Amino acid sequence: MELASIYSVQMDYIQSLVRYEREGFVYGFYQGKTFHSVFQPIVDRLGQVLAFEGLVRIWDEHGESVNPSDYFSSMTPGDESNVIATLLCGKLHSINLAHTAYRTSKLFINVSPSVFTLLANYRQSIEHLMYRLRCLRLVSSQIIYEITEFEESDLTGILQGKAYLEQYGIKTALDDYGACYATRERAMKIRAPYLKIDRSYVGDAKFVEQAVAVARRIGAKTIAEGIETREQFEMCRESGVDYFQGYWIAKPMLSQRLDQYQPLVI
Repeated sequence: MELASIYSVQMDYIQSLVRYEREGFVYGFYQGKTFHSVFQPIVDRLGQVLAFEGLVRIWDEHGESVNPSDYFSSMTPGDESNVIATLLCGKLHSINLAHTAYRTSKLFINVSPSVFTLLANYRQSIEHLMYRLRCLRLVSSQIIYEITEFEESDLTGILQGKAYLEQYGIKTALDDYGACYATRERAMKIRAPYLKIDRSYVGDAKFVEQAVAVARRIGAKTIAEGIETREQFEMCRESGVDYFQGYWIAKPMLSQRLDQYQPLVI
């Protein structure tokens, strides 16, 4: 798609989709659907907050909940609606986090390979992001883009985009390590600074230890996703995992409730 139609000098199209609530919080409205940010903490081995992953909750025009995974997977990779919805979610997350007590924390944002490649290799999109971050008094080093499932054909564009973003201080994470496309071989090629271990493996000590070994080899930090019990947390911590995320830590929270979040005492 032609990104110039989004990054117009005359109009910030994504900004026009943003709606304001009380206290500066925002939600989005696009193609009849409403988008709201929720945030799930990512904590260190002592329970202190490293970051929040920005997630989205979507409702249709009838007020019915729309599964975000189904919504994004139904789109053609890299088409206009996919790009716009991804940019909208990222904008909502950054604005909302900036209006909380955790405004200095890192922010993990999900992005598909096709959208990541398109945006990360387009200078105007990155410069626009940098401008918006400055307006919010955030810094580029707070932003981590989570690269979701990708095929081998996406690899060149991802590597180029990753290198380009790093020039601006923006880092990446390889999401769902161990599931489908996020293999050891691809982790070694991408060398993202963060390796997120898929939730289906957090109970497998052998796999977790192997993931930690891969991460250390490429200089990455590990994040265990989907931690639902203390036993899973303890096993992953003993296996050398650096950071943790999941319902046992905390469920995703609306922006307005983030100030009330107290880190888990571990």
